[in-house]
Amino acid sequence: MIGCCDIFGFYGFILSHEKGVVFLFGRFGNFMTHEPDKYAEFADHPRYGSWPNVTGLNPQPTDRGVDLGSNASSNEELRERLEPLFEDKWVYDYLSANIRHSKRIPNTAIKADLSQQPRAVIPVTHYFDLERQCRDCDQKFIFFAEEQKHWYEQLGFGLDSDCVRCVPCRKQQQGTAAQREIYESLFHVPDKTETQLLEMAEACLSLVEQNVFTTRQTERVRMLLNLIPEDADVRLESGFVDLVKRVVAVENLEQEKKDDPS
Repeated sequence: MIGCCDIFGFYGFILSHEKGVVFLFGRFGNFMTHEPDKYAEFADHPRYGSWPNVTGLNPQPTDRGVDLGSNASSNEELRERLEPLFEDKWVYDYLSANIRHSKRIPNTAIKADLSQQPRAVIPVTHYFDLERQCRDCDQKFIFFAEEQKHWYEQLGFGLDSDCVRCVPCRKQQQGTAAQREIYESLFHVPDKTETQLLEMAEACLSLVEQNVFTTRQTERVRMLLNLIPEDADVRLESGFVDLVKRVVAVENLEQEKKDDPS
């Protein structure tokens, strides 16, 4: 059990995993509970894990001098803040579909260093751990406050930049981008070496498997492999053999879909 108390701020919190429940005591004795099973189902972050990072800091959008930004605010909170600036009622749905159901996790805020943020009309004063759902796989994950601080203050991302994918899908997307870059760079090489032909075939097939290219592109993979001379040492390598097996597997799966449309 971890206990902490700020006497002057009348703030204290106790974090306990006893009996499968986390108890968080806030200002003036208010408390909330989190069921561990809830976050056990969240995608794991290799650096921050899958559990919220409780800091005890819980500023509200209505607090003076506080701005949490659009990714940590609900439509209702944004409307409350923006309506006074317009004569007519604010009727726009400001949030994208990906973050509309984003949820701040109470007592997980950290202060932002405004001097390190990119220039913005309204700077963000605090970052919260945010519950999110991946746009690609629907897996729930946490966009951690510490990660946001890294994005906006060290990497220089704009404050309107947002995280819409879980870590596994982000890695897959990065892998897809890398494969596309390899394919496009080799595409323009006039006289490809045996190794380059194999690399281009590998990149092309990977993009087919990730549904970036259609399955018809397996024909191009076969063409690239056939350009490698029969007596080339590359054909004896495990990478070449595995690539042929993957091509056959993709084509067989496509044929099964055609034979059984249901």
